Amino acid sequence: MRILMVIGASLAGALAGAAMIETAWSQSGLRTCTDAYRACVEKTRLARECEAERVWCRKTGTFADPVTKSVSSGLRKK
Repeated sequence: MRILMVIGASLAGALAGAAMIETAWSQSGLRTCTDAYRACVEKTRLARECEAERVWCRKTGTFADPVTKSVSSGLRKK
């Protein structure tokens, strides 16, 4: 009986963890450097700084928000 409870609890924990990771990925929504650039311009209205980040992103796949300095990495260099 204990073994079944432990297996059930482990399975429930694994499913909950997977659901939280899926939610975090879907909230980001940024898949390409162009997506990050558009979001940056809409949010900050700093076109020149966002364009500099887009150029950098196309080289490295990493986009840093010029205001908050939050970094999105692993973006496609489209």
